[in-house]
Amino acid sequence: MVQAMINLAFYGFVPVMFSTIVPSSAYRRIAWALPFFVLAYFALGIISLYYLGIATNFKRAKKFGVVYFVFGLLGSLWALLYFMGTPVETPVLFAILGAWALSSLMGLIIFLKGKEVSVSPALSVMAIALLSASAFLSAFSAQWLTSDYYVHVKMEENVPKNATVIVAHPEQVPPPNITTSS
Repeated sequence: MVQAMINLAFYGFVPVMFSTIVPSSAYRRIAWALPFFVLAYFALGIISLYYLGIATNFKRAKKFGVVYFVFGLLGSLWALLYFMGTPVETPVLFAILGAWALSSLMGLIIFLKGKEVSVSPALSVMAIALLSASAFLSAFSAQWLTSDYYVHVKMEENVPKNATVIVAHPEQVPPPNITTSS
């Protein structure tokens, strides 16, 4: 639930994390799949929550949960290292990635302790709903990142990485004359 709230509060930052994980040489070929990677990542957490509270199968919950938290921990640490070498728009990104890494580490520790953990079905359903909303928000922002990336590639200009490109069709405007000029 902590990770869902972090992601919802900061408008689905997870695609930023995923875009740093994919090597730049491969990113051009697979950037279109970024929303699907994000949805698959969150599906691991949702499946784990399902087995924790609704289906009450801790062994399966542990398998999916460990994979979810390992990806979250490694991805956030990788993104932290990546952004330390480049200027970022806001230092809040470091705090968000640090909070994501810490919450992933805590979740991983809980699962790796080996003690069977159970969650009430109501809490599990609530966490699944929050994580699902977080997943779709991230998938939509991943689609925006992907579209923005392909616009930059198509333009073949030296546009900064963090620039936002707005593509629109030109509107026909009549030429100024004495009656319309101010």
